Amino acid sequence: MNLTSRALGGSVVYRYAPRSHTIYLNVTNRCTNDCCFCVKNYSDGLSGYHLWLAKEPSVDEIWNTFQKEVRESDSEVVWCGFGEPTMRLDVVLDITRRIKRKHPHMKIRLNTDGLAQLRERKRRVARELRGAGMDSVSISLNAESQEKYDELCRPSMAGSYCALLDFARDCKKYFSEVVLTVVSVEGIDALACEGIAKDIVCEFRVR
Repeated sequence: MNLTSRALGGSVVYRYAPRSHTIYLNVTNRCTNDCCFCVKNYSDGLSGYHLWLAKEPSVDEIWNTFQKEVRESDSEVVWCGFGEPTMRLDVVLDITRRIKRKHPHMKIRLNTDGLAQLRERKRRVARELRGAGMDSVSISLNAESQEKYDELCRPSMAGSYCALLDFARDCKKYFSEVVLTVVSVEGIDALACEGIAKDIVCEFRVR
């Protein structure tokens, strides 16, 4: 763990062995939902990295850590950590712009609960993400109905299920790659979820 990580109590940058050319960014513990299957319920990290942050890193702390950890062989950056990245939307936009300026060859993906637009009602979140240089968006669908979503994801905001579907449709206006995902847990109808993804012309993945 580097000096920045020790000061923050957890890793801002981490890696996942099966994706050796991908670097992940972890910038908050906060999330809109309280999913019953979330890794935070039974672990404080992933792939040998401690990801629970004692405090949120500043933009400069994120950028400096990223520059120290990034490798010439890296081809992808993924916003995905112990919390929802878009809880810090302006930070995501700022760092994404910096990465694209300095490492234009790198693809940048956002893994998200899809609820930023519900939180940021006065903004055009999908358009802002694309304008900053984001290349693709992966949205956690996780259920085939609002009732199942509310049971599994325990959202803090009313209308979350419809909002994430609306966000996916909006993302399709700006991104060629939009993926809806579900977790492989008992009770989720993956085939029905795949049908929802196809209806709004998104890709689908079980994670």
